[in-house]
Amino acid sequence: MNRREWLKCMSMLAVGAVTAPSLLAVFDAHAAAQRADTTAPFFTKQQSDVVAAVADIILPQSDTPGAVEAGVPRFIDQMFRDVYTKEEQQHYVHALAAFEKAGSKPFLQLDAAQRKALVTRLHEEALAKSNLNPASASAFVLMTKKLTMLGFFMSQPGCTEVLQYVAVPGAYHADIPLSQAGNGKAWAIEAELTI
Repeated sequence: MNRREWLKCMSMLAVGAVTAPSLLAVFDAHAAAQRADTTAPFFTKQQSDVVAAVADIILPQSDTPGAVEAGVPRFIDQMFRDVYTKEEQQHYVHALAAFEKAGSKPFLQLDAAQRKALVTRLHEEALAKSNLNPASASAFVLMTKKLTMLGFFMSQPGCTEVLQYVAVPGAYHADIPLSQAGNGKAWAIEAELTI
């Protein structure tokens, strides 16, 4: 092993040591969201309904389960209860309150088309700004989108029905057409989350 390879290995170990606790907390939150939980939820019933409605707009049910069917709202609740800091929790709750005031009336009182239009508008605003106030309605939509995507693609339906998944990869097939190399789906174990 030469010096360059050794440095690469050591830097990967350092990165792993720093990110491992955060990654383990995410996995723990996902696992906890999949089982019945007796602890009190982080969100109130009203807040939870808003988060679930926004997650459903981001990933609705189609020929595959949507975010709600995959348990994403419970995952988001679990993340805020067990993973995020008090400051991050406060930012999200304030952003959720700002989001509720962003429409012509409270979000859950809007019809489906108005809800989707509001979420789309705020998402576009969030993407257009380089310095986003973490307690703004736009920040709420962007953070909810990130958590929805993370929770969905860590769920069983996300991994097995949307992404390709082979628990134990088998045969080696050399030189096959790209159209046969996955049926147009990304691999569950190699997917990068880009939001």
